[in-house]
Amino acid sequence: MIIELIPVIEIGYDNQDVPAPDKHPYWEYPELWDRYNSECSWRASFKDSLSPYLAGSGFYRLSDITHNRLTKLVNDHTQGMRDGEYGREQACALSGGYVLRIEGRNIYFPQCCGDLADIQYWRNLASGKEHSYCEGHPRPQVAIRDDTITLDFTVGEYDEHYAPTPSQTIVQIDIRSLAKAIETVTLELDSFGQRLERVNQDEKLQIDNIAGLLIWENANYE
Repeated sequence: MIIELIPVIEIGYDNQDVPAPDKHPYWEYPELWDRYNSECSWRASFKDSLSPYLAGSGFYRLSDITHNRLTKLVNDHTQGMRDGEYGREQACALSGGYVLRIEGRNIYFPQCCGDLADIQYWRNLASGKEHSYCEGHPRPQVAIRDDTITLDFTVGEYDEHYAPTPSQTIVQIDIRSLAKAIETVTLELDSFGQRLERVNQDEKLQIDNIAGLLIWENANYE
């Protein structure tokens, strides 16, 4: 079983006085939402183009984000903390999380409130912990038996719905394959951390352990 965890950042600058599309959900009208997101991005002073990981969404793979765009993201994300509006303990990792891919198919996307520190959620699952905290919501019910993790994406009548809707209600993954995927994505996160430090130095932000803050800061929860 080939399992991948694709790290993505959710870039949302939808407060730019651009009329939002009146057709939903975004994954059913991707061209419409791509145009909207591009216009918002341009008005927010992102001058370089960028294609989302999933058409119509605000998810962007770490490796696709240019240095200029990353510089603005980091500056904007940490502005309040650097201005003293709140302390580091109230700061959070970059929004987004991890796309679960199985055999080349996107199965599960980061949900509301997810961030890069949710790597710990996947680590916990690979360690056999069924009841693992995850910042994003909704999240699947989990059952672990032997070397198999079962993710149940069943949604009740009054439950919060997934966005986008998973193509399968019940997904089973091999725990050893997930552990291997975590090793691979950790290398990518380490490389991204080096890029963050470059921004930190170039912009003279003086943020101690910026990779710890924007990737790992809250990744020690159980």
